Amino acid sequence: MSGCVFAYYLVWVGGFGGLVLALVATLEQKREVDEFGFTVIERFLDEGEVRELSEAFDEVGARLRGRLGKGAHEYLSLRNAIIHHPAFLDLVDREDILSYVVDIVGWNVQNRDSVALWTPPQPGRHPSKLSLGWHFDYEEEFTGLTGEFPMPLLDFKVGWYVSDTREDGHATILFVPGSHRWPPARRARWRHDLDPGDIHELRVPPGSVLLWRGTLLHSASPNLSRTERRAIYISYAPRWLRPSGHVRQPAGLIERSGPVRRQLLGEIGDLTHPLGRDPENQPDSQHWFAHDWGTVPLKQWAEQRAGDPPYDWGTGHGAPTCKGPDYAFTENTDPRKTSAPAEAQQ
Repeated sequence: MSGCVFAYYLVWVGGFGGLVLALVATLEQKREVDEFGFTVIERFLDEGEVRELSEAFDEVGARLRGRLGKGAHEYLSLRNAIIHHPAFLDLVDREDILSYVVDIVGWNVQNRDSVALWTPPQPGRHPSKLSLGWHFDYEEEFTGLTGEFPMPLLDFKVGWYVSDTREDGHATILFVPGSHRWPPARRARWRHDLDPGDIHELRVPPGSVLLWRGTLLHSASPNLSRTERRAIYISYAPRWLRPSGHVRQPAGLIERSGPVRRQLLGEIGDLTHPLGRDPENQPDSQHWFAHDWGTVPLKQWAEQRAGDPPYDWGTGHGAPTCKGPDYAFTENTDPRKTSAPAEAQQ
C-alpha cells in the first residue's frame, strides 16, 4: 500500500474546471480507502517516538494490571485510552495524522473512542484460534437501518502499531479488503463465502499506521511470537454522533486544551453554549448547526493549511460539512405556482 507523502498536492477536477487542494493524502491513498477500506503508511513514527509510546504502554499497562489484579501474561484492553497518558492523547491531534483524517473524512469530526491493546504471547495456542473473533464494527447498532445497502461510513480509524507486527504470528490484524462495501445479504453469509485467499494480514514495522474503516470484516490472529503486541486505535466520527468510550471527557482536560483538541474531545471549540445563542428559548445543537465557525475550529485549521478553495477532503464518505452561520434554504419557489401573476410572487 501507499507510502507516506508529506506535501500538498493538486488535483484537476474537470467537472469544476479548477484545481482542488488536499492537505496531504494522495489520490492513490484515497482510492485505497474507498475501494479497499484501508491504506497503510509504514514507519510513520521515528524510533524515538516509538520508544516514547512503548514507555507509555509500560506505564499504563502496569497501572491497569495493578488495579485489575492481572499478571504480565494476561491480555489487557483499555477504552478511552487517550486520557490515561499524554503520549496517547497527543496522537489525537498530531498535525501530520490529522491532515490525513481531514482529507479523508472532513473537518466536522470528533474522537469517538480510543482502544489500547496489550496482547502477550500465547504459547501453545493453536494458530487457528484467533485472539479476536471476526466481526464488522457497528453491525448490531445498524441492524434495520441500512436496507439493502452497505453500512454507513461514519467512523474512521487510525491504528498505531508500537510493536513489530512483522514477527510471525504476532497477533496481527486480519481483514478482508473491500468488505466495507458489502450489503446485508453478503455480510450475513460471509462464513460460507469467505475465501481464505481474500484475507489480508497486516505485517508492518513499529511506528506504522493503518488508516481504515471499521466496517471492514476483521479479526486478530493469536500471538505466537515471543513479544507482547501493542497497538492503539483512535476513531474519528461526526460531531453529532455520541461517543462510545465515554460520555464526556474530564472537565480539567477540556479546560487545558486548545480549540482544535476541544473539538476532537467532543466539546464546542470556542466553549460557547452547546445549544446555541438562546438555549433557554431556542435550543439549537451546535454539534449539528454552527452559529459561528469558531465552534468548529478544525475547519479553519484545515483551510489555513490548504489555501484558497475549492478543497479536496471528505470524499463524500464522511462528515465534511455542517450547516454554518450563513446557511439558508435557497430553493424557495413552488413550481406549481410559477404561472401566477408576477405581483403575486413577491
